[in-house]
Amino acid sequence: MEQRTIFQREGDPYLYLYVMGEWYCYDPESEPLGSGAMGTVYLGFRVKNGDKIAVKRVKDAFANNKMIRDRARQEASLAFRHPNLVEMIGCCMTSPDSGPIFLLSKFVSGQDIDKFIKQFPEGSAKVEKTCMAMYQVLDALEYVHSKGIVHRDIKPSNIMVENESNVRLMDLGIARMNGGNRFSMAGFIGTPQYAAPEQIARNDKNSLPINAATDIYALGVTFYELLTGYNPFDSESEMETLTRQMRDPLPKNEHVPKRLMQVLLKATEKDQSKRFQTAAEFKRAIETAMVGPVTFKEKVMNAFLYLGLKK
Repeated sequence: MEQRTIFQREGDPYLYLYVMGEWYCYDPESEPLGSGAMGTVYLGFRVKNGDKIAVKRVKDAFANNKMIRDRARQEASLAFRHPNLVEMIGCCMTSPDSGPIFLLSKFVSGQDIDKFIKQFPEGSAKVEKTCMAMYQVLDALEYVHSKGIVHRDIKPSNIMVENESNVRLMDLGIARMNGGNRFSMAGFIGTPQYAAPEQIARNDKNSLPINAATDIYALGVTFYELLTGYNPFDSESEMETLTRQMRDPLPKNEHVPKRLMQVLLKATEKDQSKRFQTAAEFKRAIETAMVGPVTFKEKVMNAFLYLGLKK
């Protein structure tokens, strides 16, 4: 007899999901943990011991799309182990070609990064906290980029802070498929307020590839928003937002130190080739900006120390 993968008992509010040889459950009538354009996330449990998990149900309107079903399986197979990423458990479907799709992952308790940063007053402490958080996101990006994966939907709501310190990049696989991205009215896949120009111009015959620099652009905009409290490309009209993304540089802001502003301007260059090409390069530039320039006196002292060691 074939093993059922999804079932619900009469009188029991929980829906049971069989994934990777184990049973998990969640209450579909419970208050969601979050909801996006492509799916809704609920609190679930591992039946064996009651451990909390996250259950994302892809919206039924997209569930029968073959590409989305293939990408859901692909996401579920991402067995990454990194302190700044969310660990996947697996995918549950009633059949390969149709029906609901459930994506299960380890539960992360925390808050979106923009809410976390807002609790700090304007000044050097806020800048320092934001930089420390960005270092962790960049570590996660360096890792996934090394695996050939581009997130494509970096934004504050996809970055979570747990235990007031550890930062995790969320929705890795969903963003990689057509899942965690918002389908815009203009016909591109992504979130307009953070999308790099090459995401917007995907239908052009001379369009550039989506690569690591695409994520770097989105993180640069996110970084700026965390420091200033607003998104410089947001507009009442989605088309105006997209136009600003294609045309306008980040405006200077008093809450962004000058040296750090130069780093953000490079990260968000409209020309993809002029941006930082790796997350590690972006991280080093932030660290250098935060330390400050080496003075002439320091250079002389370093030279003397070097010569002394050489003797």
